[in-house]
Amino acid sequence: MLIALAFALQAAVGVPETIQPTGPVGAEACVASVEPCQIAPGTRYRMIRKAGDKPLVVHVAEIDLATPGLAVRTTPPDRSGGLEYRAQTTSYYLAHSGAVLAVNASYFLPFVGGSRGGNDFVPVAGGAAAASGAVLSGGALASPADDIDARVDGMACFGASRAQIVPGQSCPDGFAEGVAAGPRLIAAGTVLPRPRLGPDGPFRGATRPAEAPPAIAPPPGAAAGGGGPRTALGIDATGTKLWIVVADGRQPDWSMGLGHEALIDLFRNLGASDAISLDGGGSATMAARGPAGPLLLSRPIHTGVPGRERPVANHVGVFVDGISGRPDGVMPALAKRPVAQLKASLERIYTAQEARQGVAADAMHFYAIVNTVIGKYARDTGKLVTRWAGPRGGFIRHLNSCTIVRADLVCAHSNHPEVPHASSVEIWDSATLAHKASISLGNRDEGSLTIVEPIADGWLLGFAHYSDETGVPFKGHDFSQLIAVDAEWRRREAWVIPPSIRARMAPQAASGGAIGPDGLLYLFGHTLPELYVLARPASGAELVHVATIALDAAGQAFAFDPSHAKRIFAIDRPTGTVRIFTLPDTGPLPADTRRFSRPR
Repeated sequence: MLIALAFALQAAVGVPETIQPTGPVGAEACVASVEPCQIAPGTRYRMIRKAGDKPLVVHVAEIDLATPGLAVRTTPPDRSGGLEYRAQTTSYYLAHSGAVLAVNASYFLPFVGGSRGGNDFVPVAGGAAAASGAVLSGGALASPADDIDARVDGMACFGASRAQIVPGQSCPDGFAEGVAAGPRLIAAGTVLPRPRLGPDGPFRGATRPAEAPPAIAPPPGAAAGGGGPRTALGIDATGTKLWIVVADGRQPDWSMGLGHEALIDLFRNLGASDAISLDGGGSATMAARGPAGPLLLSRPIHTGVPGRERPVANHVGVFVDGISGRPDGVMPALAKRPVAQLKASLERIYTAQEARQGVAADAMHFYAIVNTVIGKYARDTGKLVTRWAGPRGGFIRHLNSCTIVRADLVCAHSNHPEVPHASSVEIWDSATLAHKASISLGNRDEGSLTIVEPIADGWLLGFAHYSDETGVPFKGHDFSQLIAVDAEWRRREAWVIPPSIRARMAPQAASGGAIGPDGLLYLFGHTLPELYVLARPASGAELVHVATIALDAAGQAFAFDPSHAKRIFAIDRPTGTVRIFTLPDTGPLPADTRRFSRPR
């Protein structure tokens, strides 16, 4: 009824059928489109959305199988892990297969649901997995028929310009691709009775009860408009039109999901003669090829985290000649540049029990920092001069890197590992270590503050995101960035860290950085014993990786010696020591890069 109403309303008001430009750029314009939108030749998408106490978002892709050059295929097998597939997300499959649109397909094993952190889900990305039921790929069986999962009662089969949904687990002659799933919803225009299924068996698949199972109260949200995430396929009576449906679910602020009867109503209103369910729940995902890679059209919920994709065994993909593989219009990666590989020379090692987060230095002293404690040491003797310690349970929670600015010790501070991220800049008198001031940055969408560095007429701030349990949904370590603000802490410019460096720091991010006397930005690897030297780009938003400097110290933060342009104080976190290094010359700056402006 709900879906029928959505379609009826659109027809009643005479909404024009707007078709967006074909190809990957058009696919990006299709995100969240409530009007029919063309992703690629023969492939259209629309989103149906209903607000209210039980919100609903459904994604519908309509495929014209008679389109020249269009084909529907399943994931080819990869038995290198000992089973039929290597688990991968739908976006990963789409990016590497060349499909223009893809959804998850079979129920699969092994399956361990995992916790919110996601690290204990099985199978992991790249882990071995097997489909429950038959799968046909390229004319050969990728997975044999089996009866492990009682939901599997039919097979969606794809051939040249046509599709067919049949009972059982084998496709008729002439079909080279197919996936077994279920339950079937509609057959030749007739709604099929919902099968009786028992609880999950030892293999985490539905069982066939020997007798009618006892009545079980439906789970929360299982009422109309709240049936959970779903993925399903439908075809018209000619077998030349295919509908792929993904319903978002289990997200009260977005979509509660689609129940069994409502899913059937949707397919009947679309004009489907036959329909079948695929794997749903946290697996339900629809992705399309965009100008710069995969675009999530749906909003999956894996391990209870909205927007997180699940690695699944296999997929159904739509392919179109001419935009298979790397699509026309995709943005190429930045050209690779030579990166100098250099090494720093170790001069001296101090022992400082606070050396767990960072260090700052002035002409006579160095300041070793841990989360809530700062130790001030004499440079000549290495002896402790004084110490500041925050009270247990106080407002100072997680100090990161610090720097000396005139007579002040200025430190980046955050509430890490709590979320949402909240940050502040904390200031001490460097002579007495008396706390002087605090500038609250509050809950910053940019992430958790780890770097505060003076620049001309303002500050350079480093914000970190994390791809582990301390991160926030939708944003991993790749979202870390450097932001220039003015003296009033208002944003002026920002840059991202090159992907190659972000990958080396994953799942963490830079916790230490400083602008050298040469005007270049130096970042410490979070745990790796190396410094990354970065220049400003002449255009664009990505910093330019100029050099990598190996040094015998493993994170997290460091500081330049104000009395020597090539000397730094760094900490070696595992040993709790402060170490002095002399840096090598990084060579001439590339012509299309710039230096950062130093304080006047």
